[in-house]
Amino acid sequence: MEFFVTFSNTDTNECAIGNPCGNGTCTNVIGGFECACDDGFEPGSMMTCEDINECSQNPLLCAFRCVNVVGSYECKCPTGYVLRDDKRMCKDQNECEDGIDDCASRGMTCKNLIGTYMCICPPGYMRQPGGDGCIGFLPDLFVLLDLNECTAKPGTCKNGRCENTVGSFRCRCDQGYVANPTQTECIDNREGFCFTEVLTTLCQMTSSNRNLVTKSECCCDGGRGWGTSCELCPCPGPLSTRRCVLWDPDIDECRVMGNLCKNGQCLNTLGSYSCTCKTGYTTDISSTQCVDVDECIQAPKPCNFICKNTEGAYLCSCPRGYILQEDGKSCRGESDECSTKQHNCQFLCVNTIGGFTCKCPPGFTQHHTACIDNNECAADPNMCGSNGACQNTPGSFNCDCQRGFSLDPNGQSCEDMDECDGNHRCQHGCQNLVGGYRCSCPQGYLQHYQWNQCVDENECQTSQICGGASCHNTLGSFRCLCPTGFNYEQTGAGCSDVNECSTSQNPCKFGCSNTDGGYLCLGFTSGDSSAGPEGEADDNSLSHEACYECKINGYPKKGRKRRSTNSTQEDPQDDSQLTEEMSLASVDIEDTLHIHLNISDLSNRDHILEFTPALSALSDHVRYSIDYGNEEGYFKINQREGVSYLHLSKKKALLSGAYSLQISSVPTYRKKELAELEDRHDKDYLTGQLGDILKMRVQIVLH
Repeated sequence: MEFFVTFSNTDTNECAIGNPCGNGTCTNVIGGFECACDDGFEPGSMMTCEDINECSQNPLLCAFRCVNVVGSYECKCPTGYVLRDDKRMCKDQNECEDGIDDCASRGMTCKNLIGTYMCICPPGYMRQPGGDGCIGFLPDLFVLLDLNECTAKPGTCKNGRCENTVGSFRCRCDQGYVANPTQTECIDNREGFCFTEVLTTLCQMTSSNRNLVTKSECCCDGGRGWGTSCELCPCPGPLSTRRCVLWDPDIDECRVMGNLCKNGQCLNTLGSYSCTCKTGYTTDISSTQCVDVDECIQAPKPCNFICKNTEGAYLCSCPRGYILQEDGKSCRGESDECSTKQHNCQFLCVNTIGGFTCKCPPGFTQHHTACIDNNECAADPNMCGSNGACQNTPGSFNCDCQRGFSLDPNGQSCEDMDECDGNHRCQHGCQNLVGGYRCSCPQGYLQHYQWNQCVDENECQTSQICGGASCHNTLGSFRCLCPTGFNYEQTGAGCSDVNECSTSQNPCKFGCSNTDGGYLCLGFTSGDSSAGPEGEADDNSLSHEACYECKINGYPKKGRKRRSTNSTQEDPQDDSQLTEEMSLASVDIEDTLHIHLNISDLSNRDHILEFTPALSALSDHVRYSIDYGNEEGYFKINQREGVSYLHLSKKKALLSGAYSLQISSVPTYRKKELAELEDRHDKDYLTGQLGDILKMRVQIVLH
């Protein structure tokens, strides 16, 4: 295989400089050199002879596996097989004749099998249980030693039914399958299309010749899938090769496989096939593929002057100043190279006497027969002005304008774009700027420096805009808010206390005392819900409402934080003792509340403690739970109608002794849910009145 390389008008012997052809013969010519590649090599992209990968060009070169080597290829066979004399097909290796078995060392006889061998015992002997030797046996007892292959080897007679015989077995095959000559295997005899290409388990219809063949014929002849459901062929290997040889030593590849002998006719042979090629094609070294014939290298040459090889044919052409005659081989006379396109000009051709000259269009510079592009951007860096970037193109240039600019009518400079003239994102007026625009904003909004839109002005960032009140920013404005218990005064720019006790809706069920930013609800009661002996309530008994001091909206009253809770005394005492022990003062939650009760008078229905929020607005918004001290489950807290009750559990039998508990309050709603309530009622609903979590310790002493 040859190819020709041309460099310049001054001839240089390139063949004397190194070896430009690589694996080929270099011949110097005027202005270049010719390479004749060795067998197994072809011209490459770097003007050298490169190795031909025969295995990739023809996957049917070898019966099993093709391995490419430099300048040629080799065929490999699976284990148990060797190459035939044609070095392409595989045949079984007789391990017994080649002496590579180990049967004699174990006192056994070698028996050759297709693809392998086995060691057998001579007549009168049988294989030992371990299989490493032979032992004698009595012929009369042979029937007792028969092996049931059908049960000993599950899966025997696939696609059929296994029947045991004396010393062997036979297969009864299903419909569509036939038994092999030894009746030990069922061979698929169904017919379907064979496919040579399978992509993601899908057979490609274009890879089938639409002939009905059996699965064994398809898979043994290089097929990848078979049948209407695209059953995949097994991977090549010793077992699959052995089965193919057993099933059919010769397969008609021309009938089974599609697209064989392209540009020719396929002829089946024993164990292979050959090709009879069309005119302009010849067979390759394997005779299984038709390749193009390069008529231009034949002797004598088919053309008098210039020959160009084509697929299956060739074309003759004439040198400059001549035209091709009617016979398609000879050249005569002078011609117009420009009109017949027999020139090598890149752009414009001008015919001359005996030849032609080349011209270049505007934006290019002439260099021999080639035209070199003029880089206008490099020649004039300010070609597009300060507001554009110059991009060179073949024969011209383009200006890419910056954002806010557009090309002028000439397309060679960038001018300011009036964004306000047309669609823009401004809602309250537009002002054009050089390279951009600015949006006008209403009162309470500012122009964002990056988004070019009106965004809310946060007036609360201005110090002391609300005085002593809290500033809450809104869209386009702001609000001055005071904590719960205070009102905002516009004139004084501050918060003033609200006397909740003087309002018509008294928040306390009993006594009320106004505080700075809040109020106190006063009252205490015992847990004994029973009245006196006559069933009437004592006028001196305390109310059922628990009192504790609240932390209102984050502003606690000066001094220790206090909260109180209700309790009951089952141990009967006179009113004077109860009054001395439990006054109207708040209970200190940092101290343990001690309660003494008589266990014989308690039941699980009696309320030991009642918990009621001091603020009526917090009803059904606070519940109470036992944090620790109730690991045995002696106590529990139930809630009904906004009141939580501590009483005994039904499940545990309580013993006398002291029991220490910690009880805490838990908000019923989370902050997000309270915020939704505030938004719904457009006021501080409950967030400011929840305060801190109540935690108190109680010691119940049972006698």
